[in-house]
Amino acid sequence: MGDTYRILFIELLGGIGDLIIALPAIHALAKSHPAARVTVLTFAPGEQLLQTDPLIDQVVIAPRGEARASLDRLLASESFDLIVTDTTYDGIAEAVQQSNAERVVTNLWRSPPENELVSDRFLAILQQEGLIQPALMQRQAEIHLTVLEKLEAQRQIGAAYRPLVFFCIDAGMAIKRWAEADFVQLGQALQQQYGASIQIVVGADRDQAVQIAEAIGGNGSDGKVSLWERGSLRQLAAAFSFADLVIGADTGPVRIAAAVNAPTITLLGPSWHGRYGQPEPHVNLQGYPQCGDRRIHNFTEQACWYSGNCPLEWQTCLDEITPAQVLEAARSLLSRCKEIAPDPRRSSSPLGAIASLTPLPPSPTESNSDWRSVKNLLVMRLDNIGDVMMTTPTLRALRENLPDAKITLMASPGGMLTEPLLPWIDAGLPWRVLWQDLGRLDFDPAREWNLIDRLRQRQFDAVIILTSFSQSPHPAALICALAGIPLRLGESKETDLGTLTHAVPPAPDEIHQVDRNLRLVESIGFTVTDRALSLHIPPEAQTAIAHLLHTRGIPAETPYLLLNPWTTCQSRNYAPDRFAEAARRLSDLTGWSVIVTGVEKDRDRSQEILSILGDRAVDLMGMTTLPELVALIANAKLVLTNNTSTMHIVDALQVPNVVMFAGTEYECQWQPRYSPSRLLRRPTVCSPCYAFACPYHLECLDIEPEAIVQAALSVLKPVLEPVLESELPFVENC
Repeated sequence: MGDTYRILFIELLGGIGDLIIALPAIHALAKSHPAARVTVLTFAPGEQLLQTDPLIDQVVIAPRGEARASLDRLLASESFDLIVTDTTYDGIAEAVQQSNAERVVTNLWRSPPENELVSDRFLAILQQEGLIQPALMQRQAEIHLTVLEKLEAQRQIGAAYRPLVFFCIDAGMAIKRWAEADFVQLGQALQQQYGASIQIVVGADRDQAVQIAEAIGGNGSDGKVSLWERGSLRQLAAAFSFADLVIGADTGPVRIAAAVNAPTITLLGPSWHGRYGQPEPHVNLQGYPQCGDRRIHNFTEQACWYSGNCPLEWQTCLDEITPAQVLEAARSLLSRCKEIAPDPRRSSSPLGAIASLTPLPPSPTESNSDWRSVKNLLVMRLDNIGDVMMTTPTLRALRENLPDAKITLMASPGGMLTEPLLPWIDAGLPWRVLWQDLGRLDFDPAREWNLIDRLRQRQFDAVIILTSFSQSPHPAALICALAGIPLRLGESKETDLGTLTHAVPPAPDEIHQVDRNLRLVESIGFTVTDRALSLHIPPEAQTAIAHLLHTRGIPAETPYLLLNPWTTCQSRNYAPDRFAEAARRLSDLTGWSVIVTGVEKDRDRSQEILSILGDRAVDLMGMTTLPELVALIANAKLVLTNNTSTMHIVDALQVPNVVMFAGTEYECQWQPRYSPSRLLRRPTVCSPCYAFACPYHLECLDIEPEAIVQAALSVLKPVLEPVLESELPFVENC
């Protein structure tokens, strides 16, 4: 088949759902004839769903009431080699048969089995006709959305709590609608059991949607209920792409949801689930399957279809489907979502399965012997304190593999505060670089040439550039190349720019930062014996902390918990009053004092915390250096903190901790892995946002203090249970 091969698919049955049912067949034809030009003839507004589809070259819109005339006009203006139609009324099948096409298929509905989905039937017939290849068939329809469409939908949804559930309450026929009261009862149950956000898709009757939303929202739950106002089908599809679940009758919107990979529960009445349901893992619930008036092969022949009235005692046979049945189906689907737990406030890692991923290192290169002979090595990690701490397994591995080399760490001035904690390096080079600055540095070429000169003077043999998943190694590599450093190693997503001599292919974004760092040293043949964070505590820091605690009335060996309630990033700060309430409750349960830490500039905003803690508080804000803070944390029985460098300190020291992990990043990239730890976050649609300031109300950290208490007790259980078993309310499944 040459480049001029032309395929026409006619889909003029009239419903949006009908077009989506036909999509797998359309796509299979396009994939099986990759050089062909594919045209689809269909009605508006369904044609919107085919926009940006890479497998469809042309969409022709037939005005309503002009199906046959539109086909005649198209056939008169263009010729086709293959015509397939799922529509036969109004002489359309005859017109196709009489066209000049070499091949035609007009019988996609022939001999349908009772329990074969219509979309599967289309594929089976096209396969029998030899027109599609089985390996290229995909059962689930697929709608292609643009990045901008998804971003706009995410903006409109905002910080809605997950699970995000859409209710499609409307249907073109009353006989296909589920009762309003059932939607209300289901919505209340989803909120009470899952803290779900419910989006009501507004249909033809907006007042109905408002009434359902108000009834659900009036149950006292802290979940959210919103209306998704009517817009284009593509806007609706983009919203559905963020859904954890979509529930509705057998209508076009629910099929749209499945086509953008949202889990769905379809409530079927007159139509038969075996023919008009969604393929697994979607769930189909059939109303009164044993109805004697049912016509499985053609539901339009049923009395209820034309009259709009159920011949039985119901308004519709969907009345037999109870909210309890739908809730049970919802439970099975939500359990597959990594971000959802029965109580969202107890959710820890949103990508738990990926968080434990062990990355496979690249194959060693032929020039590994060059790295073995390195005597003067530069390691770059140009971010903040926590980022540098996560390099400790890499620095340790480098020291073990290059015992005689001089290792210099280049980091930001803030990151370089970690130098006393890193026994594997010989020198530090603090520098704030332009390409990772947040707008504080003016453009000054002289400063960059000064950096190049500094690096050239130190005569490094090699440089290892450590970056996060979102950073490029090439600016640093270019500087190092200009400084004459001969070996330059980094992980690159970009095309080879010639700045790296050893470019490691990118790892999946989701892997942990420690493993991302270690992949680089493994790629050049170095062995890694320990992947855990570790920090060296200088003896003078330990002495200073012992003295400081003694002056505050806390003798050596006295247990305490540590509260570090601040970060420099507004979007990561859990409400300080809630933090204080949780710490006070834990102090009451254990009898431990609460050490409050932070920097001096936090003092002005600390009065509320200190007031709530009362005589339990020991105020050490602004009184410790970084090594002293590490020594202080090392002796704590428990640490409460946000997602900040303290989280990495507790992991390095394996101190029990509870971390309020905002939705700014994925936990799997940064979370503690070796310490007894609980990460608390309320999943939201806007996560991960990577924002420094939350444009909403920090919904991702909308967690009650009692949830922190229960999480803390769960990590402390091995420590406290032997002595306080009868006094503490330990929980098994926090």
